Amino acid sequence: MNTTNTPEGLKPGRLTMWQVATLGVCALSLTGCGLFSAPADDAAPPSESVSASGTAAVVEAPKDVAIKVMNLFARPNTPERRWFIDLLPYLTEEYADQAQYTDPARVPFNRVLANPTTSQDEHNPQMVIVRFGTNDGPWQVVMVQDHDGEPWLVQAIEPDQPVPAFTP
Repeated sequence: MNTTNTPEGLKPGRLTMWQVATLGVCALSLTGCGLFSAPADDAAPPSESVSASGTAAVVEAPKDVAIKVMNLFARPNTPERRWFIDLLPYLTEEYADQAQYTDPARVPFNRVLANPTTSQDEHNPQMVIVRFGTNDGPWQVVMVQDHDGEPWLVQAIEPDQPVPAFTP
């Protein structure tokens, strides 16, 4: 006669299907698997800076940050608050003020193509433009850095429009 309250399928020492699934999700989140990142073929290696606490902090290359951000941006089925909170650590204060009013359902693309290109103004090394192909056409992420060794942040995410030719 079974006098315990343990269901027949839940014996001590055995894991249920849900427990195994939960452990798998936890393991993936702890290993930092790159579900939303695309390979960066010409990315510069991250640089290190020393934080106020005296520990070395890794500063990611602007292209790597832009890839993360575009994959977070291209999620039209994500609830607005979750979408914004996921993007917030990568945004400048000015762009965060604008982005908080964006409805992710109105983002016109949900796929970001691999191999973005970067360009940098020789007169402003603290600004990099990373251009992406999407299923809505070309888009760009404008990345800025206040000072060398500080994190790269997003100043704008916008459609990549051709620069008009100047005619005198």
